[in-house]
Amino acid sequence: MLCIRPTVTDENRKEDTLALRLATAAVGIPLLLLLVWAGGLWLIALVVTLVLLGVQELYGLGGVERHWAQRLPGLTFAAFLVLAGWGLGVQAVLLVAVGLLTLFVSHRWPPVSARSWLLTLGGPLYLGGALSHALLLRDLEQGTAWLLLAILTAFSVDTKAYFTGRALGRHRMAPRISPGKTWEGAVGGLAGGIGAATFLVWIFGLPLELALAPLLGLGVSLVAQAGDLFESAVKRAGDAKEAGHLLPGHGGILDRLDSVVLTLVLVYHVAKWGVV
Repeated sequence: MLCIRPTVTDENRKEDTLALRLATAAVGIPLLLLLVWAGGLWLIALVVTLVLLGVQELYGLGGVERHWAQRLPGLTFAAFLVLAGWGLGVQAVLLVAVGLLTLFVSHRWPPVSARSWLLTLGGPLYLGGALSHALLLRDLEQGTAWLLLAILTAFSVDTKAYFTGRALGRHRMAPRISPGKTWEGAVGGLAGGIGAATFLVWIFGLPLELALAPLLGLGVSLVAQAGDLFESAVKRAGDAKEAGHLLPGHGGILDRLDSVVLTLVLVYHVAKWGVV
């Protein structure tokens, strides 16, 4: 008996990926929100775990193979930055991190022998320094609401950009870095961020003038999409489509948190300004 396999089209793959994305989100987002609400050691454990997993993914992308000389010290440093690294000056830490990672994605410099060392230091600085803002946000007055705003607005930017790009995307934004991203999707992401931030400032009663909330949403939209492109550039430099496979339909931890990393930094400073 002749057995004919059904043809797997690009549209079938997209539908399967979408189903996995939705299933993972249906489980992961409520758990994430629960840990944000719980705060304390639960949130600290979550942030440290995400940072360590994210750094591991970066090391995999960059070919950081020396466990005792590179990976273990790098992971220890990342955890230290989350728990006690604020005396180092967080803004300087992030500037150094972005500089090192930018050098990593460059194909002209540095030589191959130096690339893994750039990632060994830059990865912990970037993820440890930025994601620590989740703990700082949670400690502010109305900190739970501010942290939820940062996370949910970044997710809204991602979601709106994804579905707008699927439906209307025609003009590629950065084909050499991320062929799937379009200008139409980026505009959708901007709208999603502005709408989400405005709604959340209002519904949570946050101490920020409602007229300024769309500006916050615009800022989150820009940094969220910049973080997404930045992570895409790192993946492209590492010749990988996804950072990992831990989250079905999404890829790795970095693929899900790329838009959140810089958003936490921005919202923290806005929150401090708003509550003073």
